Amino acid sequence: METIIQKTGQLIFYFNQRGRRLLYKRIFRSHTSMVVSIILFSLIVLLMVFLIFGFPIVKTLTYTFTIVFCLFLVLLLIGSIHEAKRLERTSLHSNFQFNRSNLNGIPLSNIGFSESEMENINLVLNNLRPNNKIDFCLVSDNRTAADYKKLLRILHLLINGGIRHFKKERKEQLFKFIESTFTLNGSEVKRTSLNSRFSEFVNESETEFSENLQAFQKILFR
Repeated sequence: METIIQKTGQLIFYFNQRGRRLLYKRIFRSHTSMVVSIILFSLIVLLMVFLIFGFPIVKTLTYTFTIVFCLFLVLLLIGSIHEAKRLERTSLHSNFQFNRSNLNGIPLSNIGFSESEMENINLVLNNLRPNNKIDFCLVSDNRTAADYKKLLRILHLLINGGIRHFKKERKEQLFKFIESTFTLNGSEVKRTSLNSRFSEFVNESETEFSENLQAFQKILFR
């Protein structure tokens, strides 16, 4: 009895593995293969059901292809919605939740932006891609280059939960978001400079960190 159970178990295991491998290789490998498999299976089942119940051939074919076509449209809609959600999840501009939906009424020049950037900034705050990159112009102490840390402070206040504690994946998402969304005084964002300024930003003492945010807090949340 023990031998029979072992052999039967091995046989079931073998066919289970082969069946799963077939499913993943032939059916679940892509959206197209899944849809085609579902359509073919439904077509066969519907034809058999209608024929078993004695429907005439013409009606059987008409009903079957009508139902299959409707099923195809439903699967197409479901697949399209799923793909749209996937694209939204992977979009750089959907990775963050903002505390504001617009900066209307705020003098943008006080936070380093041109008034002409209002539309683009509001698009970003609603998780949409701006029409073009937004130029940030607040300069650092040397008065020649835009200050990365000031931009980071503004984003810290605008992004829900702040950015100070971002690590690895979230920090990489933030850096890609900044690179794709902003220029600094007309120049492209430099990853090495951004990384250095971010390290300085997160390592400020609590007192210094709070004091540096105050001026931007008064502008953004007055």
